[in-house]
This record gives sequence, C-alpha cells and structure tokens, in this order.
Amino acid sequence: MRIVFATLGSLGDLHPMLALAKASRERGHHPVIAAPETHGDYVISHGFEFHPIRPDFSADTLIFLFTDPRHGGERLMREVIFANARETYTDLLEATRGADFLVVGELVYVGQLVARTLGIPWANAMLSPETMFSAYDPSIMPARPEVFPLRRLGAWTHKAIYALARRRTQRWETPVEELQRELGDPNPKELVFGAKFSPHLVLVLFPAFIAAPQPDWPKAAVQTGFPFFHQPHESDTAERIAAFVAAGDPPIVFTLGSTAVYLANDFYDLAATAARKLGRRAILLKGKNKLTVPPGEDILSLDYAPHELVFPHACVIAHHGGIGGCAEVLRSGVPGLVVPFGADQPDNALRLTERGVALTLARGRISEAGLVEKLGAILDDPQMAARARAVAKGIRPEEDMRHSIEAIERVTSASAAEGPRRT
Repeated sequence: MRIVFATLGSLGDLHPMLALAKASRERGHHPVIAAPETHGDYVISHGFEFHPIRPDFSADTLIFLFTDPRHGGERLMREVIFANARETYTDLLEATRGADFLVVGELVYVGQLVARTLGIPWANAMLSPETMFSAYDPSIMPARPEVFPLRRLGAWTHKAIYALARRRTQRWETPVEELQRELGDPNPKELVFGAKFSPHLVLVLFPAFIAAPQPDWPKAAVQTGFPFFHQPHESDTAERIAAFVAAGDPPIVFTLGSTAVYLANDFYDLAATAARKLGRRAILLKGKNKLTVPPGEDILSLDYAPHELVFPHACVIAHHGGIGGCAEVLRSGVPGLVVPFGADQPDNALRLTERGVALTLARGRISEAGLVEKLGAILDDPQMAARARAVAKGIRPEEDMRHSIEAIERVTSASAAEGPRRT
C-alpha cells in the first residue's frame, strides 16, 4: 500500500508519524510523509518520500501557544490552521494522489476532504487524551482551566461545556466551511469538537494507563500505544553521554522539548544550581540557551540528544510534559517532574501525577527553591520510583506498533473489497 502520513506542528507531532511510517515500511508498504517544508530535509534524511504542505511551521509559529496559554490555541487555529486551510488541502491532495490510505494528525482538519475527494479511507492519529474531548474523562483546557474541577459534577457538565466550545470554534472555521461547500457539502459540520473523527479508523496512540476508553469515544477508535521513533545520533554525543553516566551516580535530566525550550529563560541555570544543592549530577538538554552556571564535572550540558540515549540513565527527569516526552519518560522507568507550559502539557502532567509516577511544578513557580523542593520529594520517594519501573514493564512498543499498522491494513482491505476509488 501507498500510505500518506500527514501532520502539522513540531517534532513532537512529526516523530509519531515517522514511527508509523517506518513500521509500515518494514511490513512492505510505501509510506509518504506530508508535513511542513521546515521538516523536509529531516524527513528525507530518514529515507522517506516527502511532500511539503502549507502552512510552514517554525518555532515562532508555535511559541504563542505557550506565551499565552489562554488565547494561544485560538490564535493558532484562526491565524494559522484555518486561515491556510485551502493551501493545506491543495498540497495534501497532490501528495495523496495515487495513495491507498491517509493518516492525519490532529491539526490536519482538511484530511477528510482530501480522502473524500480521492475516494480513499483515512484515519486520525490521536496522540494525547486532550484531543479526544471526552466528557466522561475530561482534560484540562488551557483556554479555560477553571472549568476542569467541574468534572466532579459528572459527564453532563462537560457535555454542556463542549457544546459551548463547539459553538465558539465553529466561528473560526469559515475558510474550511467555504471549501466544504465548494466540494459539495451544503451543511458542513464543526470540526474541532465535532466531526473531526474518521468513520474508518481513529488510532488512539496512547495506552489505557494514560486514559482508558470512554463511552463517547468514536466507534472507530482503536487504542494501541505510544509510537516511539528511534532517532539517529552522532557518535560523539553518545560517547560523551556514556562517559558522563559511567563517572558517577545517576543524574537528574532536564529538558524542555523542541518548542518550550525557546522560552526557557533561566530554567537551565536554576536546574544546574538546584541539582548541585541536592548533591546530584545533572544532564541539561538545553537547546541554544546560554548557561551562565559553569557546567563542571557534575554537569553535562548538551544542545540536543535523543531521549532514548539519556533518559534510562537518570534518577529523575524534569520535562515540559509534551506527550512524546511523557512517553519516553514512562518507557525509561524513571519518575518525572513535569513543568507544563501549555497545549496538552497541563493535562498530561495531571495524569502522570494522579498515577503516582510524577510530580508537577507550575511554570510560575519555577525557581531554585521550587525545583529543590519537588525534585527532593521525588528522590526521597522510593515508591514513586517503583511505580515508574512497573509502568515501563507494561510498555511494549513493537506490539503496539504492530497493532496500529494492522488496523490500517484491515481498513484498507475492507475498502478494497467494496470497489474502485476515485483518482
């Protein structure tokens, strides 16, 4: 099969698609990656066919999600995603011609229009519980975090909240509605909280440990697990990490992912100082941030390193709570300190904290004292470390990935049996 995996966003959105593409290729299929131009060289370096789709994404495009958690999501949708819907549709249509199946990430709302135009089956790839919008297992909404405690009143409360949100988001979607009408749909439906799910397949790419199936999940939902992507690395980086790890006790690892790292301010200086105050070594994955605290033999400072090289050697991992980072932390069997910046991160942080494998430090409380207090509590809690190790034993990446690709294969086989498609 020729399978197109389409995504918009950061590396946190791209890596799961690359993992799915790699697994499909290993089963004999021909994967194609459709993503913003900024990811082109990276995708091609992994040997995948690449097609650019607009809008292009830079770090600046996503940063306002975290600089203004209450309004950043709306800006992203109105000014970037929906404002460029026609361009996304045009590019994705071209990338998908001749394909047998289309898999789209959360922000590719025009994917269903492309699939319908070409007459092929399609699937959603849902990376975090927040994107499922379940009234029975509600998530923290960054734009309205104050409504989250109302979940204690029952599902009907969040059904009403989501109904209000649906009315609001539908006003953002005018460019898509116009495109839908041009393509022959006289009554377009609201997408963000409504008709975004595929009737063929909804791949739920997080385990039941994070969020179990709910009565209001779409009927086509198939829950598998995290799609882990193996990232190549320079031998020099691996050697530096191995030498540092071998030289002493397990370090605390600090990372803020691929986007929040641009808003680090003095986070890494505070991290280094807090680690030293706790008598611990540290590895800082700091991006391009300047470090004014002298690294020394107890601090290893790196611009970047694949998580799988670093996390398993840690005693605690302080991270921003992106779902990809959460997955890698859970797989490593190490407890975490989550410092959420925005988007799905506050909800992911809450879920890990409720399951006893992490603590949360609010972004506004980042300080040397705050880091020392939270990290010290984790280090002094052997039960949290034991729970983290137990969770890691239950994560089976190869089995989960096989289930994901098999789900695609089943849908495609059923669709082929129904008859020819449009081209």
